[in-house]
Amino acid sequence: MAEYESIHGTRVRYLTSDPTLTDSSTEGQVWYNSTSGTNKTLVQIKAFSASGNIPTRFYYGSGVGPATTTLGFGGVGPSPQPAHNLTIEYSGYVWTGGGNLNTARRAMYQFGTPTAAVGAGGDYAPGSPTINLSTEEYNGSSWTAGNNITEQGSFGAAAGTLTAGLAFGGYNTAQTASSTRTVSYDGTNWTALPTPGSDTNTAGNFTRGGGGTQTAAIFSGGGPSRQLATEAYDGSSWTSLANMNLGRSGQGLLGTQTNALYAGGIQPSPSRTAVTEEWDGSAWATSSASLAAGRNGSIISQAGSTAAATIAGGSTGPAYPETTEEYSSSINALTGAAYASGGNLSNARAQFGSAKQGTQNAGLAFGGYVFGPNANITATEEYGGASWTSGGALPGGQRQMGGAGTQTAALGYGGLTGMPNTTVLEYDGSSWTAGGANPAGVTYAVNSGAGTQTAAIRAGSGNPGGATTTTQEYDGSSWTSANAMSVARTNGYFDGAQTAAIANAAESPSAPDASGSITKLTEQYDGTNWSSGTSGLFYLSSGGVSGGAAAQTAWMIAGGDGPNVTNNTGITQEYDGTAFASTAVLATPRRQLNGGGTQAAGLVFGGTEASSSSLTATEEYTGTTSTATASTLTTS
Repeated sequence: MAEYESIHGTRVRYLTSDPTLTDSSTEGQVWYNSTSGTNKTLVQIKAFSASGNIPTRFYYGSGVGPATTTLGFGGVGPSPQPAHNLTIEYSGYVWTGGGNLNTARRAMYQFGTPTAAVGAGGDYAPGSPTINLSTEEYNGSSWTAGNNITEQGSFGAAAGTLTAGLAFGGYNTAQTASSTRTVSYDGTNWTALPTPGSDTNTAGNFTRGGGGTQTAAIFSGGGPSRQLATEAYDGSSWTSLANMNLGRSGQGLLGTQTNALYAGGIQPSPSRTAVTEEWDGSAWATSSASLAAGRNGSIISQAGSTAAATIAGGSTGPAYPETTEEYSSSINALTGAAYASGGNLSNARAQFGSAKQGTQNAGLAFGGYVFGPNANITATEEYGGASWTSGGALPGGQRQMGGAGTQTAALGYGGLTGMPNTTVLEYDGSSWTAGGANPAGVTYAVNSGAGTQTAAIRAGSGNPGGATTTTQEYDGSSWTSANAMSVARTNGYFDGAQTAAIANAAESPSAPDASGSITKLTEQYDGTNWSSGTSGLFYLSSGGVSGGAAAQTAWMIAGGDGPNVTNNTGITQEYDGTAFASTAVLATPRRQLNGGGTQAAGLVFGGTEASSSSLTATEEYTGTTSTATASTLTTS
């Protein structure tokens, strides 16, 4: 019998714990776990998971882009609705509206990226004999008209980029027959490629997508007979490749010539299928993961792959679902972020302070405002992981206080009414005492503080008259001025340490969105200077945070409101030091909340809901985790 070493040229690794790896190329790697006394190997996990619904139902709409930034446009709604001109943008969980197409239509040829997309051709409605041959280009916010597509009409496949695109198959411009023609796009003009050399070998329609580039394209399946055919293009001619295992049409192929995915579609029956197949450059294999329900005509992330893809909308036959599904393939098992109910606050409150460096099992809430009786409160509450208990009361009722520190060493400062806005208080786990007064005074101080009781930072926030760029540091006895933020803000998201702070979003007249009041810009502080970071996904303000001292590289922000989301949102975002990603949704959407803990084990509580009533609800957050999926090998 051959031994592992003789086959692979290395011995089986001897480890005390299973490795955490992210590269799927290591699937099948073998090691010995000395703790459990077992031989193990890495196995690849493939799955579809539910994500946020599309805001309107799309059937035979077009899609481009990577899995987490997909752009959808055009299509029709439930029959007998005509084609529409809507555009929607995906951010990894939430779909939002984009700029409308100039011409409503469905079943276009589509390629490019979400900020440089092309849609061409298409028809106006089911059964319509009329083709629209115009081309439109999307720049991330609006569509502009381009020159008409030639040779092709609708329901075909496409590949490439804004300046190097390719369209092939589908219906001809008269919509009378399936086409074999191939045309290229250079960002301005369409060119019919030489015939017969560049013609596809198989005439087809309802191909509904393709993949790759202008010189390395691929398509598979299509109508009218639910084809099995797969073909690849090398820049001059098409070559027939291995057939799919299941003939189908009406759904998009995504990926490249060597790494592609076909999920769903219509079978000959003609029932919709949920089966997914993966292409490795030479053969199709049925994936272990299937769609939750068979569908066709979906929006698909055309630049997705067998590792990550997004599929949304379409038709299940009798219904037009609004659901979105994300596909992932990894040797790591991904556990999605989630909220669980915690013990309710004894006092409903909003606009209150919190010790943001506390843990999930050691939270602190103080002061705030109760809508209804419209009263400031003095109550302090401590969270022990299951319930809240009373702590030492503030010397006076105060709302809009800033906070920092921990449950047993907290800092509270500023606020609106009740006590002077220069007030600084320190908490020792049982009572509040006066700290070093803030000479600047801070009125709207909520979510403007970070750090510890003896090494705190306050940035932004405002006094009557608006947001500020002011930054101050506190050493346990006095405040000193530091370099200002670049963007004036108040009621945003703020966390971190005195030498590693981070701010995102906020009410900010100096860097507003189109509504004129809110920004999604991020800034980071290194103890001396502020620098710009990656923007958040949404224009928001008045939310809660979890991250503490590690917030610059592992941060969670939750809830809030803003112009491009429903007020009192449940949206949650995780930040990894590079980018934001949408995760779980709060069970109770809210704004004017507060929080604490870490990204992995966060805590949010209080706030207000749409009715403007103050809340007692507490939610415990478990962040997204990823672990290597190991299988124990049997021995004999």
